[in-house]
Amino acid sequence: MSVERDATGAELRADLKREIFDLYTLFDILRRFSAVLDTSALLDGILLTTISQLGVGAAAIVIEEPGKHNRLAVSRWKGWAEVCTEDWELDLESGFARALAGQPRPVLFEELRLILRPDWPQTRLLDRIGCVLVAPMHRRERLRGVLYMSGRLNGQPFSETDREFLALLLDQLTVAIENAVLYESERQYAQDLIRTREQLAQSEKMATLGRLSSDIAHEVNNPLGIIRNYLQLIRGQVRNHPEASRNIELVSVEVDRIARIVRQLLDAFHPETSRPAAVDVGAVLSEVVLFLAPELSRCGVTITHSSLAELPLVVGGADPLRQVFLNLTLNARDAMPEGGELQIHVSVDDRWVKIALADQGSGITPENLSRLFEPFFSTKPAGHGSGLGLSISRSILEGFGGTIEASNVAPPATGAVFNVRLRRVDALPDRDDAATETMAGSKPA
Repeated sequence: MSVERDATGAELRADLKREIFDLYTLFDILRRFSAVLDTSALLDGILLTTISQLGVGAAAIVIEEPGKHNRLAVSRWKGWAEVCTEDWELDLESGFARALAGQPRPVLFEELRLILRPDWPQTRLLDRIGCVLVAPMHRRERLRGVLYMSGRLNGQPFSETDREFLALLLDQLTVAIENAVLYESERQYAQDLIRTREQLAQSEKMATLGRLSSDIAHEVNNPLGIIRNYLQLIRGQVRNHPEASRNIELVSVEVDRIARIVRQLLDAFHPETSRPAAVDVGAVLSEVVLFLAPELSRCGVTITHSSLAELPLVVGGADPLRQVFLNLTLNARDAMPEGGELQIHVSVDDRWVKIALADQGSGITPENLSRLFEPFFSTKPAGHGSGLGLSISRSILEGFGGTIEASNVAPPATGAVFNVRLRRVDALPDRDDAATETMAGSKPA
């Protein structure tokens, strides 16, 4: 009897030591994670902790997407191959999610399988990858995430203590994840607010400059017209004087340049409004490349590009977009006076067609990057640019719901990159089918 009591006491002491160790480990983990406010780093840390503490071969976690409370779509995984982000996405209205919502603590997949339909995508996925333990993450009576685990590397089953430890850990880590998501949302809101204020200030500046440009254009165009008329009269009078004729032509060229700058000034602040159309941007880019090929070749500039065929239709106008890409390509040429390569890379996602134009010039200095799209700002030598091309390009793209940004090529290479984004017609929210058909009818031949 005494021996039995001693054995029971030893077991109790061992269990108590293990529980104390687990609580200490739990406290240490939570202390470290409570200070992490980056969601990506936090998810990676949870996976590594789970794998090391429970000795599993693979783990995955999926949590709510910020701002979307009906879907778990932010995921990380380690140890499982042949899976992708879409595999882990979970609609909270699905039968699988409702089944998990009724599980208050980690559950073995074999036990969970009793209430799952075998044809559900998640059921098939967990079967395929060999998931053993499923741990729902609850917060405020809602499913906020799920942690999936493979079996333990030592072949031992998950004990009741393992599941209790994991339940306690996830209760607290769910709070840490919620705090990190909230922090990132607040930070994004602050950045959006700053960006909105800058846009309002820029809009006010543009409105003021627009009114000023109209006045300047009116005051300049009238005397320019008079000068042109008198130049025409003088041409006839100096026809027999070669030197005087040459001087007259030089004056005429400069008058035309002034008229062109005035026209650009009006275009910059009073851009022509045209109805958005469905445009084959690949065809527009191909046309620009073909048109400028002789000029670029003469300057020692070559163009390489990804496939421009069968790109999705974008919202825009063929002529305005042609003007944008002509301007960006000629700017790249000017950035490489000794010649070089202009790379045009096109990529597509579910909302945008993205066009990146990267040159091999000297790049853009940090102080110039922030001013690059300001009207009248130019990095070219005096007399070689009006400083309106990029400003006009941005106005055109924003008018179609697109964007343009500038950056430098990643070191050790040099050069500038202009990234253009154009909205896909088939990704327009609540688009009217008849309107879409009308836009599609304007696709370039």
